[in-house]
Amino acid sequence: MSRFKLFMDPVYGEFVRLEKGSYLDRVVSHPYLQRLRYIRQLGPCYLVYPGAEHTRFQHSLGVMWLADKAFSYLKLNGFKISEEVELAVKLAALAHDLGHSPFSHALEGKVINRNHESLTVWALKRVGDEVGLPKELLKDAVKVIEKRHEKPYAYQLVSSQLDCDRLDYLSRDSFFTGVSFGKVEVNRILVSALLEGDELVWNFKGFNSLESYVMSRYQMYWAVYFHRGNISAQVLLQKIVKRIKELLKEGVNLEIDENLKKALKEEREEDFFNLTDGSLISSIYLLKNSKDKVLQDLAERFTKRALFKAVEASASELLELKERVEKLGFDPDYYFEVVEPSKVAYSYYSPNGKDVIKVKVGQRIEELSNVAPTDAIKALSRKVSKTYAVVPPEVLL
Repeated sequence: MSRFKLFMDPVYGEFVRLEKGSYLDRVVSHPYLQRLRYIRQLGPCYLVYPGAEHTRFQHSLGVMWLADKAFSYLKLNGFKISEEVELAVKLAALAHDLGHSPFSHALEGKVINRNHESLTVWALKRVGDEVGLPKELLKDAVKVIEKRHEKPYAYQLVSSQLDCDRLDYLSRDSFFTGVSFGKVEVNRILVSALLEGDELVWNFKGFNSLESYVMSRYQMYWAVYFHRGNISAQVLLQKIVKRIKELLKEGVNLEIDENLKKALKEEREEDFFNLTDGSLISSIYLLKNSKDKVLQDLAERFTKRALFKAVEASASELLELKERVEKLGFDPDYYFEVVEPSKVAYSYYSPNGKDVIKVKVGQRIEELSNVAPTDAIKALSRKVSKTYAVVPPEVLL
């Protein structure tokens, strides 16, 4: 085993293997990938679920590992996969989250005005140049991330309604938060993978596991990702960054992490990729002594876990709450936010549209809910619309 680096994964109870000196090993060793060790997978969700301290690094290894397993099962099922496509997919799986901001989705687009997908491509190209990846491999991996690879299954394994990314984060988030909802039969699902005209489809024999996956996904969104405490913690972080950014652009000198200061002022990629959760946390602790009263108060609330409250509200109630915020002397730019969970980063399965879970039944291909013996999947796939007002708890007294 001296040929391999071994990473013990507690979620799967097995080693993730990387051949020493391989292209994937070189990418893992690059500072941009190592940076993900210091970015929590679920952002500030650890303030709600204390065990949610797992990182984007762990998740990235997990997605690559599941992609490796998927290819093994596809080959066992008689499908021929070129080595070039397999390596490009595993590289894309490993690197797919390079562009995440500190605290992941909570601050996406808030530090610099770009989404994590575009930043991932920028970073992967730079990593590829620095570690000597073949140009064709790098080009193909970017195509996978941008969902434009010539063989659709290549990107569907990494980014689709049922992919290695979702399988890993549901399993991993469930494991570390301690909830049971996200537990899915990963191996049973992956062994059901089939190819139909270069499209990824799933064997009907795995239907029970596929149905369970959709149910688990729905439950995790409302129990964890859309948890009110998690939403309010995210909003508090966003308001802190918003205030820091505005003051810096006004020329105010703030005592914060220098990398964070440069990234917020200049919005350069090079500075962004020097940031971790620690950059922001250390700055928030320093800002408890800020002369700016808004920043001082927001920082104090975060460090004490005196979070805002997220309350479900109608349109008229939103107006009333905003007025109450203003009457109490709070600036609504920093102490009021409207959040609609259905519009945030995570989303539950929808059987409508082009990107659906396709099941092979005999010789025909069907969307998953159409072959279900009950309407359970369709019921879970209906859009649930909620609107939350996020305000200081004093507003609700």
